[in-house]
Amino acid sequence: AMASSNDEGALRQVAQALATLKANESFQRALEVPEVKRALKHWAGIERLPPEECEDWASDSAIMFVLGEFRRLEHVCRSAGMKVPLDVVVAGSDELKLADGRTLLAGEVVAKEKPKPSSIYDLEDLPPPAPGAWKRALFWQLITSGAVLLMTKITMDNQRDEITRRLDVAADVENMVDVGGAPAPEE
Repeated sequence: AMASSNDEGALRQVAQALATLKANESFQRALEVPEVKRALKHWAGIERLPPEECEDWASDSAIMFVLGEFRRLEHVCRSAGMKVPLDVVVAGSDELKLADGRTLLAGEVVAKEKPKPSSIYDLEDLPPPAPGAWKRALFWQLITSGAVLLMTKITMDNQRDEITRRLDVAADVENMVDVGGAPAPEE
């Protein structure tokens, strides 16, 4: 069951036809009749029968019903560029995996799931940056850098005043105490 066409509408028709055949109890019962199975194998080219054995099929309503349904399915499959999924229909299923990873299920075309990346090298590429994005990034980097420089200047000015005050206090204390630890004589 290979899909050579990516026509979503034709694939949807195939999916709907498969779902209809799966739900059709008369069709499913008819598929179990041995003569219908033989006729179906002949129609599909699996087991060709001599013409004498095929002559009576026109008067067998079950065989004509099943072959008519398969002809309708064949028509929509041909529109989608694919072969009749005989095995799916005979199994009473409506699920058909396509070569491109999509699945026909319950009358719909289901897109394939993207596999989760197993490593950083399996990730999809990033989209290209917007034109002029570098200008915007540069502008905000300059604004941020200017704010950091301004805060640094204010902090250093405040600390310089505090350091100067502490050094002045330390110098005053040193002048009051002589080397031996006794207060310096006043003059």
